[in-house]
Amino acid sequence: MIRCWANTAFSVLLVTSLSACGKDAKVASTYAKAYGWSSICLARIGIDLPDKVLIAESEPFQPSGYGFDPGLQGAATVRPTWNNLAIQETYPTTLQELENLREDASSRNDNGRITKYSEAPLESKLAYAFHGKYGGFNVGYLDPFDKRIRMFVGGLPVDKPQGKYTVEDLSAYYQELRRLYSARKPTDLPAEPGICTPYGFFKEPASGPVADYNIDIAVRSLKYPSLIIFVRIRPPAANGPKSLDELRDPNNITPDDLNSVKGMGAIAAIAALGNIKKLHEAEQITIAGQPGRLSAREYHHKGTLDTAGSGSGAAYEIQADAVGVQGQPDKPAITIKLAAALPDPFPYPPLVKRMSFGEEKIDRYEPKRPALKGVKTPPFDEAMAYFKQVLASVRPLPHLHARAPVGPASESASASSR
Repeated sequence: MIRCWANTAFSVLLVTSLSACGKDAKVASTYAKAYGWSSICLARIGIDLPDKVLIAESEPFQPSGYGFDPGLQGAATVRPTWNNLAIQETYPTTLQELENLREDASSRNDNGRITKYSEAPLESKLAYAFHGKYGGFNVGYLDPFDKRIRMFVGGLPVDKPQGKYTVEDLSAYYQELRRLYSARKPTDLPAEPGICTPYGFFKEPASGPVADYNIDIAVRSLKYPSLIIFVRIRPPAANGPKSLDELRDPNNITPDDLNSVKGMGAIAAIAALGNIKKLHEAEQITIAGQPGRLSAREYHHKGTLDTAGSGSGAAYEIQADAVGVQGQPDKPAITIKLAAALPDPFPYPPLVKRMSFGEEKIDRYEPKRPALKGVKTPPFDEAMAYFKQVLASVRPLPHLHARAPVGPASESASASSR
């Protein structure tokens, strides 16, 4: 099995890289999807995984991160954002859940006081829209397409003085959101410029390409259910690294990292340092046409998936990074990490009897990842070959890139539409 995956991955990588090897090579090789794999769209990027692909979902409460079923903890990610909107796309749910969310959105705690929001007239039993006294809003609706609730939280455009918005303004903005956003299956690849969320798509607005978004999501294939792949795609920050040399190496954690904002992402890795069995030397790779770096670490027992206390840890982690190029929508900043989730012990440990204040107590083992009960974590070499094949599929989707260039004028217009 390892050899099969390794050979397949090598073949894909070879085809992808041949165009850059010969002196006379002038035409890039055409990407070919592997048999039995599905393409998914995230932001403006296509990524392939073996069928059946699972995408993390939001629970029907707000705010909620994105995770898999309760049986697989330790995989939660933050809500995606688009043009300063926080977005949630829930798992398939009911009209009653929508009503629960509506009631929750109708009031908020303001310094200990419950303040009513104003509800906009939407003429739909499947939607709600509330707006607060300072221009913020909370919109939700149940989409008949897939029975998922969509929620949007943010602020209305800044072309009015603070506190001067009306419910009519929000009603009009809700209609504009419904015009720009549509539900989709993750495997549906749009054919027009815009941004893919996990379960939806934002058309590019008339003002030009959106330069403010963050897609941060976990995906996995049931072929390798314990291998969770975390994908984060966003435009490069103005003060972010401009090259791989400036990018923090996740395998090189220093005391200075703890004292810097850049190093905050390293805290989880630091917690796992004592368990590291092997650090693999970084490789130079190509991700979506950009120079990238691949790093990996194996653990004696538990890795960073255990730092939140929500799972049994990871056997190893592999991470790929590309810093992106400002002003080029087809070259965003990309971080893709594979974490090998350790299953709960199986069979489960026996009951433990103990005495507490003269009374006999029974401690039962509470499984943290029952979805992975008895599932063997693949060997590191097999996972590395699989991950490299996934990385070889990461590519810009040409139809999703707006034809207008991203520049100061476009960014200014985009900002004014928030």
